[in-house]
Amino acid sequence: MQPRLLNNAGTRMVTDEKILVTGIYNGKTYHKMRKPMFWEAMGNFSRCYVRVGKSVYRGEPSYNDNGVLVFDFMKCYKVR
Repeated sequence: MQPRLLNNAGTRMVTDEKILVTGIYNGKTYHKMRKPMFWEAMGNFSRCYVRVGKSVYRGEPSYNDNGVLVFDFMKCYKVR
């Protein structure tokens, strides 16, 4: 499915693809496939915003050995 743009500048987009979100949240290991809130284009790369519990994290996911996008929110910026 093609990404849908959220603003007129074309820098924010939404897709239906899921990524693997990992980390430790409230003392428990978090390891789930989640759909990002949206992606933000930053030149040649993009970063995504993911909601974990009541918090929102911003970061750049990377591919693991199996070709799955992994978002480790322990290494990302907490937006709120």
